Amino acid sequence: MKIVLGLLGACLLLAACTEPPAPTAPTVTVTAPATLTTAPAVDPATRAWLDGFCSAIHGYRKRTNEEAAPSTSQPHSVQESQQALSEQLGGIADRAGEVVDRLAALPPAPVPLAETVRKAFAEKYATARDRARDAKTALDRAKPGDIASQNPAVKALEQAQQDVDGTYDPVAPLVESRELVTAAAVTPGCKA
Repeated sequence: MKIVLGLLGACLLLAACTEPPAPTAPTVTVTAPATLTTAPAVDPATRAWLDGFCSAIHGYRKRTNEEAAPSTSQPHSVQESQQALSEQLGGIADRAGEVVDRLAALPPAPVPLAETVRKAFAEKYATARDRARDAKTALDRAKPGDIASQNPAVKALEQAQQDVDGTYDPVAPLVESRELVTAAAVTPGCKA
């Protein structure tokens, strides 16, 4: 019996001294999903060019809205009507001319599509500028109170406004270029 008790004691002693190892935390490996991509870098030259381009176009729209504020007085004579129409034509000519000048002052576009769009916009604004300027000149040369001088001036005013229709969103014609759209999204001048 002494042997059994000795063996039992030795087994208990061994069991007490040898504890099972503590469980270890599993190793976690983090990998980025295959679909995660970073935004492409925006070329500073592209961004600067777009800022100038978009600012020119949005500047026209903003000035037009400011100048289109309702007048406090209505013309009471043909002569006053001629003067008001002359001012409207002059406003369009000035605003459109400013856009043409600002577009011409831009450096060469960084992307061929941008250069094509710039030329198309400049042509539309130049057409509106010339039409409004010429109509204003003809109206201003007419005799005060000449009712017949107003009809061509009104038609020219409407046509000048139509000349720039479709040019109020400078980014829309650039959507074929991912580079330009990406740059426009972070360019202050392109945010209206």
